Amino acid sequence: MPRNTTARGDTLSTNDTLPVTLKLGLTIIFLCEILLLIDVSSREWGIIPNAELTSPTGPLQTLARWFAVYTTPICWVAVLVLLDGLLVLQNKRRHDLRASHGSPVRDRPKRFVLCFLASIPLWLVFDWINFSFLAAWEYHGLPENLTARYSAYFFAFGAICPAMFLFADLYQGLGLHRVCGLKLCFGPLARGLFVVMGLLFIVFPIAVQAPIGSVTLWLGWLLLLDPINDRLGVPSLLGDWQSGRWGRTLALLGAGATCGLLWEFWNYWAVAKWTYDLAFLGPLEGYRYFEMPLLGFLGFPVFALECWTMFQTVSWLWEKLGIVSLEPLPDRTTVL
Repeated sequence: MPRNTTARGDTLSTNDTLPVTLKLGLTIIFLCEILLLIDVSSREWGIIPNAELTSPTGPLQTLARWFAVYTTPICWVAVLVLLDGLLVLQNKRRHDLRASHGSPVRDRPKRFVLCFLASIPLWLVFDWINFSFLAAWEYHGLPENLTARYSAYFFAFGAICPAMFLFADLYQGLGLHRVCGLKLCFGPLARGLFVVMGLLFIVFPIAVQAPIGSVTLWLGWLLLLDPINDRLGVPSLLGDWQSGRWGRTLALLGAGATCGLLWEFWNYWAVAKWTYDLAFLGPLEGYRYFEMPLLGFLGFPVFALECWTMFQTVSWLWEKLGIVSLEPLPDRTTVL
C-alpha cells in the first residue's frame, strides 16, 4: 500500500486521511447525543425547567444524566476538536502541509489559548449586564457542587469565541476569503459617530433595566471598539470594508449563525441550560427555534462580529503589556 510522508515526519496512509481530531470530535459528539437521548427518554421527554427532573436509576442512566448536565461544555470542547480536524483536512486538500497545518490551534497556539481564556471574561461582560440589569436569559439545572459548576463555566464560556472564529476560518477556506466588493470610506466624523453610538448602545441596557435592552447589547462593543482598533492598526472590520474585503465579515456572520443553531440545539434537551424572557417581542416570542425566539436568533451573527472585535482589542492590549508575544495573523483574511 503506497504511503504519503510529509516533511514533518508524519506518515499518512491513503486509507487514513482523516485527521485524528476530526474523528475524536465526531465520536465525542455522537456519544453525547446518544447518552442525552437516553436521559431525555428516562425523564419521559420532559424539558427542563418546566418538567420535574426524575432521579436516574442504574449506571447507564446515571452516566446519561451526567452527560445531560454537562452537555454544553462537553459538546463545545468537542466542536473545537472537530474544527481543528476539519481545518487540517481542508488545508491538506489545498496546500503542502510543510508550510502550515491550516488550523490556528496548531499554527498559532498562543493566539488560540489567549482566545479561549479571553472568551470567558468577554462572555461574563454580557452575563453581568444581563443578570444585573436585563434578566433576558436565565440559567437552570446548574451543578450544586461549585467546583463542578465553575469547571463547566470555564469550558463552556471558553469555547464561545474560538468556536465562532474557527468556523469563520473554515468558511474562509471554502472561498469566502476571495469575496471582494464595494470599498467604503469612513472619515473622522463617521468613526466618531460609531464610537458615540457604541457607548449609547452599551449604556442603554443598563439604563432601561429590562429585557428590551438586549436589542443593543450585541452591537455596542462592536461600534465602540472597531473604529478604535482600526485607528490603532489592529485588524478591524472597518479596515476590511475600506479595502473592499467582505469575506471575513461574511464568514463571521455565518459562523455566528452556525454556532447559534448548535448552541440552541444542544441547550434544549440539556439539564443544565438557559431560557429566555423576551416578552417585548409580543406574540412573536412564541415563534421559536428551540428556546430562542426566532427574532432573537438574529443576534447570533452580529454577536460573532462583536466578539471578534473585542478579541482584537484584547490581543492588542496583550501585546502592549508584553506578557507573551502572539503569533501574527498570516494575512488580512484570517480570523483566528
